[in-house]
Amino acid sequence: MATESTDNSLDKKGKKDGADRELRSVARRTHAQANRTKARVARELSCVPQNARTTRRAGEDVPMEMNETNEKEEARRLANHLRDIAPFHERWQIVQTINEGTYGVVFAVRDVKTGTMGVIKIAKASSNDSVVNVTANWESFILEKIFKANADASICRLLDHGMLQSFEGIGLEFMVLEFVELKMHQHLSEYSGKARQLRVCQLSIMTLKGIYDLHKEGLLHRDLKPDNMGLLSRDQPIVVIYDLGMARMYTDGEGKARPYRSSVSFRGTVEWASGNALKCREQSRYDDLIAWLYCMVELFDGDPESPQIFPWSSRGRNSKECQYFKSMFCPSKVLLRKCPSAYYAINTYLMTAPRHTTPDYSFLADRCKDAMEEVEPGSTADMSTITKALPPLQNPKSAAGTNDSKDKNNDPNSPAGTVTAEAGTTKENKAAAATAREKEVSIDAATPTKT
Repeated sequence: MATESTDNSLDKKGKKDGADRELRSVARRTHAQANRTKARVARELSCVPQNARTTRRAGEDVPMEMNETNEKEEARRLANHLRDIAPFHERWQIVQTINEGTYGVVFAVRDVKTGTMGVIKIAKASSNDSVVNVTANWESFILEKIFKANADASICRLLDHGMLQSFEGIGLEFMVLEFVELKMHQHLSEYSGKARQLRVCQLSIMTLKGIYDLHKEGLLHRDLKPDNMGLLSRDQPIVVIYDLGMARMYTDGEGKARPYRSSVSFRGTVEWASGNALKCREQSRYDDLIAWLYCMVELFDGDPESPQIFPWSSRGRNSKECQYFKSMFCPSKVLLRKCPSAYYAINTYLMTAPRHTTPDYSFLADRCKDAMEEVEPGSTADMSTITKALPPLQNPKSAAGTNDSKDKNNDPNSPAGTVTAEAGTTKENKAAAATAREKEVSIDAATPTKT
């Protein structure tokens, strides 16, 4: 009898353990699916067109959940519906399609009243898919949070937001962001030799200020790359950071650092992600700063189409080579071969600093100034020149890219860069630039103190 009772107890315990394992397995699969959906929504609502986004990848794309043909048809129907109901909010007229997807669409738009250019992100607001709702609303929320606290933050501003006419019974939420006229590589194509190196050093400082502004509000970007930063306009050549769909609060309601999670899903783009992020570890402010350093390394390289800018470009995300090249054990000269020597100190600091401490932003800014002096002695005497208005292009068409006809402005497959020169040369945009936000990056803001 005792043996039978023991066997029954073991059977019950085994069944319970099996049920618990199944529940945990289902929970993990559900969580993984939600993370994939979040990442995909963030990609589809990016200001960077999918056909213009760099193809240098060391990892896998987000898995498709539907038949590719059905996806394209659904995305096309949503985009066509939105074109039919434009101008949005009786204000924003479509200039060009940047991104189309099953979860949302991104357009370059112009304010019919003022001529101001913007980028509108429109996402489905389905009550049946809270993942899409949260992902779409998150960026709007944090942009409002940032500018309520700091009106001079070097982050792309929110111009408008609200709801649009529903599509097939599904609500549509939208937000309009500032139009970033000059992409980083596009801007640097105007420079060469020492002038280009000096300009990259200046862009390093302005980009660092944007990251500091983000971190000051308790936020991590988690997807920094050259595609997600740019200069507002030729009249206001101030670097701003955008596409905050993958951002995360690293502080709690009291401003204290949240405890690190033991296991997280990968966030970011493999090419510029830190070694810590690639290992699916909790990201910190240092991971954003390492991504910033990698962005500057790419800009110093001078060839955005090169397949081997980084030593890990042709390696797989989980390869031993990739992990080694992104670790503190890799010799700095392998990565920084085209950078001024001051960037070696930046790399050493970011690779060795304790992750739980506050980064020394002043140290990083000072090293960028040292790099400026190394490239051109005396260049730091007047730091206000880094935000001085740029001269007009002598040949705007060559910088514009491939946009030679009005028909291409509404072509869903045309690069977003084609609208840039048009926006920068219209009379409406010239007038809008004069009334755009009046912001000046001071050297004090660019070299923040510890917090």
